[in-house]
Amino acid sequence: MMMVNKPLVLTYLYLLIYILLSSGVILYNKWVLSPKYFNFPFPITLTMIHMGFSGAVAFFLIRVFKVVSPVKMTLELYITCVVPISAFFAASLWFGNTAYLYISVAFIQMLKALMPVATFIMAVMCGTDKARCDVFSNMLLVSVGVVISSYGEIHFNVVGTLYQVTGIFAEALRLVLTQVLLQKKGLTLNPITSLYYIAPC
Repeated sequence: MMMVNKPLVLTYLYLLIYILLSSGVILYNKWVLSPKYFNFPFPITLTMIHMGFSGAVAFFLIRVFKVVSPVKMTLELYITCVVPISAFFAASLWFGNTAYLYISVAFIQMLKALMPVATFIMAVMCGTDKARCDVFSNMLLVSVGVVISSYGEIHFNVVGTLYQVTGIFAEALRLVLTQVLLQKKGLTLNPITSLYYIAPC
């Protein structure tokens, strides 16, 4: 009889839940922002509601239910690390949400394939990674694929595409800044403590 690898099953279960929730949020955002459906054309407000709810849940998980402990956060650390990371996180959400007003969910998902490319470019610019030919050729291949899929988009919109690409680069810069600033200060934040400090900001 074959043994079931419990950690592997749990990992796949978590991945499945993540994919379902992520898809649900994407479709819900499109439904809320689209002029055809709910017609709520305020992406910044939607971003603020999103982060306000995330911050409140993180607060309850840390302060009330004590699921995880908060880290030691000084004012200097907050200003030099949390504020810049929060700014790029907010920009990423805002530009990403604004793109829903102009382009389709399917096209947005195609453009999100540029995320590794944007992260690699930002990592090289910030000095956390080195420009290597093998990685560059892979990134070039991904970029060509995105350009080809964009060329075939029936309802192509330049404004929506620019919003989405800007959001992708803001997210990439946030990821690199998180690595640079937090690791440099020796601070490690898990997903709940990250939301606890970043979401309200």
